[in-house]
Amino acid sequence: MFSIRGIVHGITSERNVKIQLIIGLLIISFSIYMETPKIEFMLIIFSIFLVLTMEIINTSIERLVDKIHPGFDKDYEIIKDLMAGAVLLTALLAIIIGVLILFEPITSLFS
Repeated sequence: MFSIRGIVHGITSERNVKIQLIIGLLIISFSIYMETPKIEFMLIIFSIFLVLTMEIINTSIERLVDKIHPGFDKDYEIIKDLMAGAVLLTALLAIIIGVLILFEPITSLFS
């Protein structure tokens, strides 16, 4: 039950989680509409869940750091930057996977 509460909290209180969830749902809907093959669809789902998971981990670490040390500290700022970088890398991976899988179906809509 705590895990569901944590996910709901992330979705309802974190702007980035909301944005990524909406984008993810749009991509999933488009993939279903385009009848994306199962293995490719699984990669898309995995990528979306990975980005959301990393964002929730990032938020958790940021809040923990803020609780431990409310003021500015260069070392804690580096920890936050590293986590943000991990989220960015994960999002870039998801974008690359999405483009590789969905580029052809998207272009076929306009030809």
